[in-house]
Amino acid sequence: MRGAIRDGKTLPLVRPMLAVSSPPFDSDKHLFEIKWDGYRSLAYLDDRTIIRSRNLVDLTAKFPELSRLHQRVKRLPAIIDGEIVIFEAGRPSFAGLQARGRMDGNKKAGRATLLTPAVFIAFDVLYTGGGSVMEKSLEERKDILQDMVEQSDELVLSRFIHAEGLAYYNACVGEGLEGVIAKRLDSVYLPGRRSNSWQKFKNTREADLVISGYQKGTGGRLLGSLLLGGYRDGRLVYQGKVGTGFSEQEAVLLLEKLEKLEVDQNILVVPPKEIKQARWVKPVLVCAVGYLTLTAEGYLRHPVYKGLRSDKTPNECGVATE
Repeated sequence: MRGAIRDGKTLPLVRPMLAVSSPPFDSDKHLFEIKWDGYRSLAYLDDRTIIRSRNLVDLTAKFPELSRLHQRVKRLPAIIDGEIVIFEAGRPSFAGLQARGRMDGNKKAGRATLLTPAVFIAFDVLYTGGGSVMEKSLEERKDILQDMVEQSDELVLSRFIHAEGLAYYNACVGEGLEGVIAKRLDSVYLPGRRSNSWQKFKNTREADLVISGYQKGTGGRLLGSLLLGGYRDGRLVYQGKVGTGFSEQEAVLLLEKLEKLEVDQNILVVPPKEIKQARWVKPVLVCAVGYLTLTAEGYLRHPVYKGLRSDKTPNECGVATE
């Protein structure tokens, strides 16, 4: 699979570079920028705009207001790394993003672009003028990106600071943001790889886990909880259940999906008290879950449902860790 072509130059389809978790720190060898609560994406820009998720899924139709990013960028063809974010009350809203993600192909999507417009926050560049710049240092790539992009309502550059990671992290936490990414100034871009050249400081722990079953609600609640698992050595391991964080509307949508995926066999080994009420489903849906820590058994403590992740596949979901 290839991307755009111009004058014989081809853009390859690549996956974004990923970060490892870390406690916050200061360093004059790093820059620090906000970790946005959105969809990580690569924008392929030529005579049109194509936006792909980290798993190469085409997201362009879901966010029509981002379909003209190529008109704001020079040195095409180009690939730009960034995040699709929706803001509500001045803060990123993953729930708002999920709602938008369900609307492509209908009239509601057009209205939603006005009510809850998406923004592409650009923070790196992989290709410019049809050629790779991934072997250049991050510091050089940031300069190239700054020169390429004409900022607008739908396309902005990620701001960053140098050296003072701890203070920046604390400021972001105070604003209710998800966290901070620390990136070495001399780091090259490693597509599809998780590297300690990029380190993330997260305000709260978060895991992407596979929905393997569910329990019906009681007392007027339609959905009681989702049974969650993560992969370890090729096998799904039970990590607990989540019963908070989804609205009544979200519960209806989840139940519609889950009832169509029901299977007879147990998908997970769960505590005996959970088996009787469990309804098992094909392990194909991934959701994001926030949590405080893990119990001694390896279950999520105080989990909160954050939304489905259409940009991740189940086999990418390892077990959550401390």
